[in-house]
Amino acid sequence: MKIFESQNFWLCQVFLSILLVLYLPTNTFADRALRCHGRLVYVGDPKADVLSKCGKPDQVEQWEENPNGYTSKIYDYEKERYQLPELIKGPIMVERWTYNLGANQFTRYLFFQNGELYKIERGDK
Repeated sequence: MKIFESQNFWLCQVFLSILLVLYLPTNTFADRALRCHGRLVYVGDPKADVLSKCGKPDQVEQWEENPNGYTSKIYDYEKERYQLPELIKGPIMVERWTYNLGANQFTRYLFFQNGELYKIERGDK
């Protein structure tokens, strides 16, 4: 009898697969929403909505990407999946807003492209 054909081997594989999925680090994934003062902001919201719900960020960084060309947007952060390329004519103004939510909370980084929230990341506590 071969080892790969035994029932115990397959049960062990299923068990290990389930453990792997359950223990993947969750902070490597981008969030789709952020709760600010009891109100939610979502990926796709404009800067003005985020500012009115969350208040002034602790830090703002701005930069310009691809000033003389086209950028292909292939990852949809809202749906967390790849999509067909969407050409965005440059320049693309990118901003990163930092919210320090306190000692027991994760720092949140909100990324905007041309004024639209496209990614929310968790930082360190």
